[in-house]
Amino acid sequence: MKHILSLFLIHTFTSYCQDTTYNHFSVDAEFGLNNPIYPMTSGYDAATLNLWHVGLGFRYAVNPKFGVRLSGGYDNFRELAGTPSFSSEYYRVSLEGVANLGNIMDFKEWTKHIGLLFHMGAGYSVLNGSSIDPNHILHGIIGFTPQVRLSPRFNLYVDGSVLANIYQNYTYDLNSTRNTHGIDAYLINLSLGVQYNFGRKEHADWVVIPENNEEIQNLRKRVEKLEEMQRDDDNDGVANWLDQEPETPAGTLVDTKGRTLAPRDSDGDNIPDDLDDCPFEKGSAAMKGCPERSGSMAPNSSKEVITMIEESEVKFETDKADLSPSFQQLLKAIAKVMKDNPSYKLHIMGHADDRASEEYNMNLSRERANAARTYLIEQGVSGDRLTTEGFGETKLKNPLRTVEARAENRRVEFDVR
Repeated sequence: MKHILSLFLIHTFTSYCQDTTYNHFSVDAEFGLNNPIYPMTSGYDAATLNLWHVGLGFRYAVNPKFGVRLSGGYDNFRELAGTPSFSSEYYRVSLEGVANLGNIMDFKEWTKHIGLLFHMGAGYSVLNGSSIDPNHILHGIIGFTPQVRLSPRFNLYVDGSVLANIYQNYTYDLNSTRNTHGIDAYLINLSLGVQYNFGRKEHADWVVIPENNEEIQNLRKRVEKLEEMQRDDDNDGVANWLDQEPETPAGTLVDTKGRTLAPRDSDGDNIPDDLDDCPFEKGSAAMKGCPERSGSMAPNSSKEVITMIEESEVKFETDKADLSPSFQQLLKAIAKVMKDNPSYKLHIMGHADDRASEEYNMNLSRERANAARTYLIEQGVSGDRLTTEGFGETKLKNPLRTVEARAENRRVEFDVR
């Protein structure tokens, strides 16, 4: 009956392991030394290393880093040579938590054959001998287990453990009684063992895949979905999932929803600024956007042009100092006026909305002013004619704390001098 039950359990565990990404179950057996440190009757002493400790364990790895282990052990204690003789026995059953320090500390970065386990738990034990009734004891156990991987099925290990007993009413030599309820009895085990891993797949101790593989796969799918959503097939700067006109021609100016914007026409003469020789004065197509002038008036020298420049603004996205294509077009028009009027000097003033700290907003407003200045220089305006200043959030155009109000406040303004 026991044989049939054992075969059933092994078959169940093995089948379960085969259905998972890695093997969870293992069984181990060990043989080694013990040393009962304390307590001993005066005049008695135990051999420093008693060659009689055996143990069996069954472990379930919850994941490659943590698991639980049910173990049992037997120890026989004998006297140190030259001291009074005695013989006692110690049986225990322990339930422990196990941490795979090798996986936690990424041993696999430098080795595939060496591991390290840490285990700690508690259990029930019995101290017994021919001269006493069994002494029922509670114990705690803690230890380290270096491992060597021999094959996918077998590991060799060395284990060092310390046990601390509670309610131990006899000394280990059984010649003295004690009346104590504290933790003041100690035992050391040092053993060599073999671990057998159930299942056909790699055991969790040595598996290389991430421990939360299913979760990571789900995250990867979500990332792939987000990447697909962020595609911009028409290269207009608006992701497909937001783009209401997903097939606009290259170079077309669009709004934040991908809708085509009419070309900027600062003076309202129906001639786009990039084709208008006088972008701040109404003119005709025949005059390339410029008005017909008397011989005494130089092109682009009127107060109206200066007023239109000073009423112009460059707007920015939140926490950005980048120039959008639409406002680059405005700056090109301003650059043309500046080049046509060498006596003009331009003061560029940057602003921010009321979010973030005052210091941060001040620096951001300066970056915005400098971005406009740099672009004007790239368009051929001499840098010594351009000055900048940042005001941070000190000169809000709209004091409300709405999305629209803050968009108005993220701006660059101009002063022609």
